[in-house]
Order: sequence, then C-alpha cells, then structure tokens
Amino acid sequence: MQITDLLNEFYLASKISVFTYDINGKLISSFKHPLIPDFPNNLLAKIDFQIQAGKVNLFNTNQNECFSTLYLPQKQHHLIILWCSTQTIDSLGNFRDNFPSVSLERLTHYTKLLYFIFFKKLPDINAPKLINDKNLTNNNKGKLNDIISEKKYHNNYQKEKLMLQSLSEGNLPAFQFWLTSFIKSGSFGQMALGNKLRNGKNLLIAATTVFTRAAIRGGMHPEAAFVLSDKCIQRIEKLGKIDNILELIQEIGELFVKRVRMAQNFSNSTIIFLIQDYIFKHLNETLRLENIADSLSYSKQYLCRVFKQDTGETIIYYANEQKIREVCNQLIFSNNNVTEIATKLGFCDQSYLTKLFVKHTSMTPIAFRKKYHM
Repeated sequence: MQITDLLNEFYLASKISVFTYDINGKLISSFKHPLIPDFPNNLLAKIDFQIQAGKVNLFNTNQNECFSTLYLPQKQHHLIILWCSTQTIDSLGNFRDNFPSVSLERLTHYTKLLYFIFFKKLPDINAPKLINDKNLTNNNKGKLNDIISEKKYHNNYQKEKLMLQSLSEGNLPAFQFWLTSFIKSGSFGQMALGNKLRNGKNLLIAATTVFTRAAIRGGMHPEAAFVLSDKCIQRIEKLGKIDNILELIQEIGELFVKRVRMAQNFSNSTIIFLIQDYIFKHLNETLRLENIADSLSYSKQYLCRVFKQDTGETIIYYANEQKIREVCNQLIFSNNNVTEIATKLGFCDQSYLTKLFVKHTSMTPIAFRKKYHM
C-alpha cells in the first residue's frame, strides 16, 4: 500500500486532517474535509524541516489548535502533519468535540498509532510545545467562519437543489461538491436576531429538516429518517457552543447520505464512491478512463462494469452530466463566454461542449444563458 493510500484510510478512520510535505517544505498531499482550510502557513513556519527521521513533536497554540509532526526517511513524503483544532476533530455522532484537552489527548494516541505503522515501535513524545503568539490567528479559518456574515444575498436555490439531489442519490462526492458551492453562493440569513447560538441551532435544525426530506426521496424509510432527524436535533439542542456551523451542516448531511446509500444497497459502494470522488476532484480536466483506472489500481473494464451495474449509467455519461451541471451554473452566475467555460472545464473545444449541452438539456448554451442568466 502506498503512503497516500494509507494516510487516506487513516484520515477516514480518525477524521483528523493529514498533510504531507517534501524535504523542502512543499505540500505533497492532503486529506481533509472539503470545507477545511489547508494547514496555515503561519504554523508551518514554526516547523523545522531538518529534523531527522523518526522524530515526533506535538504543538499546542493559544488559538485552541494542536498538531503533531512525524518525520519519515522519504524525501517526497518527508513530513506528516496531523492537525486538529475546533475545525478538524469531531466527536461521536459526527458532532464537534469542544474540549481542546480531549483533542490533544486523542491526537497523541493517533500520532502514536501512525508512528507504529511506519516504524513498528511506539515513539517517545515529549510534552507539547506551546506556540503562544496572538498573531497566529488562522486567517483561512476566519474566512471560512465568516462566509455567513460576508455574503450579501441568500444562498443560491439552484445549487441547493443540486446538493439535495446528490443526497437523494446517496452520492457523497457530489454532495460535498455542491454543498461547498451552495455555501459559497450566499448567506444563510438570520433566524434569531441578537442570539448567535440560537440562530446557529435554528440553521442546523432547518438543514436537518431538508436533509431528512431528501433522504426519504432517496429511498430511506420515512420512520428511520425521522428518528435520525430527531436524534440530530436533540444533539443540536444540547450544544452550548457552535465552533463551525458549516462543518456541522456537512457532517449531518453526510450522515444522511450514508444512510441513503445503505437503503439503496449499493453492492460496490466503495468503488462507486472512489470513481465519483475522482470525477469531482478532476471536474476541470479532460476525463480519461485510463487515468481513473491507474489512480484507483483497477482495470478499466472492471470499473466500467461495476459502475454501470450499480448506477445504471456509464462513467463517461455520469462525468459529462456533472460537467454540464457546472456549465449551467457558469452560464447562469458568471459572465464567462462559452469558449472560456469549455476551456475551464476541460472540453476539447466549444463545439463539443455545445453538442453535449444540447444532448443533456435540449438547449444550446447561448439559449440557456438568455433564459436564465442573472
């Protein structure tokens, strides 16, 4: 198993963001929620890249963040960083763990576990190094948490529909993609003026409600969906603090997506997820089945067969369908011309995009823009 595959599995199990850097401090790979920012440069500047392989360090900051560093002999994957903060650690039930001391403890145990995987022994870990600097505020995190207040208009309804459609289909990569796009499209608005906690709870409850309805449309038994909704809302009401409402919305939504997949009984759910995940991560590139097969270490024929078997669509048709959805958004919400959109999304030329667009929408891109452009 390659290092990147192992670290991806580690992230999926621990929900701790993982970053690898080469010996020169260049980012090689990252494994994290789509809404989580990259590891901040101001913290990266505090790390010594010249430490020998096998060394482990723990760091704690005055911003209630903690991270660990693990050095490997490889030049490419020289440094592994495990980062947990109020944004990166979730507790049981997919809800936030608000206690930094607990997060640090869990981080220590996970660091030891990962170290043992690489070196077949447990590391010696000294007390965490405190980074006590008021200037270390994570600007990326601030931008993420300020999305709600910065946007002037309410979130886009078209993107909300695509997000909920993805949930109904049990399509986790598509849900993550359209949720991120939906969040960036505007503001959730204010439901409870003067009470930030109550407003946050109301938004989470509203999101849970629409997720519940979408899950039922996707085949989840209504009673099971309502029971899950009740449990989510009960946990929401118990929250005494909401660190990151955006990530909580994502976690609740993903919980419903996974239940829909169980209800739909996908026989090859892991492989389907990996294919869909690849497509959304490379949506702006020309799709080649050979590249997907090489990336996932399966034969092209096998991937095509199981995808068709479980979804009823070919991989190419599905990928083009997602591209056309993004073309629609570009036509509605941007001023880019069709040629620019074609280039941005990896189409070979404008004429091919137009042909594909007509096939999926029964309209030309120009006619679509004239009808819907905002």
